[in-house]
Amino acid sequence: MASAFVAREAKTPAPILGIRARVARVWDLRHHLPAFFGLLVLASVAVVAIAAPLIAPHDPFVQALDRRLAAPLWAGGSFEHPLGTDQLGRDVLSRLIFGARVSLVIGITAVLIAGAVGVAIGVVAGFYGGFIDEALMRLADLRLALPFILLVIVIITVFGPSLTNIVIVLGLTGWVSYARVVRAEVLSVREREFVTAARAVGANDFRLMFRHILPNTIASAVVIASLELANMILTESSLSFLGLGVQPPTPSWGNMLGESRNYIVSNFWLATLPGIAIAVTAISINLVGDWLRDVLDPHLRT
Repeated sequence: MASAFVAREAKTPAPILGIRARVARVWDLRHHLPAFFGLLVLASVAVVAIAAPLIAPHDPFVQALDRRLAAPLWAGGSFEHPLGTDQLGRDVLSRLIFGARVSLVIGITAVLIAGAVGVAIGVVAGFYGGFIDEALMRLADLRLALPFILLVIVIITVFGPSLTNIVIVLGLTGWVSYARVVRAEVLSVREREFVTAARAVGANDFRLMFRHILPNTIASAVVIASLELANMILTESSLSFLGLGVQPPTPSWGNMLGESRNYIVSNFWLATLPGIAIAVTAISINLVGDWLRDVLDPHLRT
């Protein structure tokens, strides 16, 4: 009878504690208006990025030097270029719309790479402990000892600026937060009864880690990913501003800032508009991240 109970326990997937309550709280935004605002902004940015070729009024690459530095609509400009044109006569609104696509693609892809690497390292380190844990955590300490932005700049300088290189570098240098948090969760979860039961009926290490333990730690990784997305977008913008990120003429909010720094006094909107886009997007992501932390972290539930 006892062996049958153990076998039944082992076959049961690792329980996600309070999953129904968490799902209910995810959809209940009545008491968290900042998160609702953040989600609304992010949904709008995502729609704009996906539908950029359909909604952009002009080709973001086409230059018209006879219309360079045209004023935006509120400063006496025309409806043809409601946000004006840049120093090469390119439509600012169209470049902002296509810049949203670049920023989101880089941010989301880099977060996915960093999350996959960090979660895998955290699960392995926490599950095995001992020498493996010590080696992986010392590697994490070494990475933390190096300033993130400085490390990224050095690597990009060596391998050259390109969209692919930026994504890979940001992804492979941003794994530490995931690894350390997931490792701490695994150290606790691996001692629980359902893991012991699964081990007793012959579950191998891979099944124990990724079938029984990982589902109970993934919520923390989701929260970290939501907060790291803003960091990745800001880092990409910083690199593009310095000329080490997305290269012209590809529109990016960061390189729009970099190209307009010589016109910040005479044509301030060229730098202000992409700056506002970056700031609003990053703030919205952080608002959503704070809300997800409240929803998914069992220690914060009342």
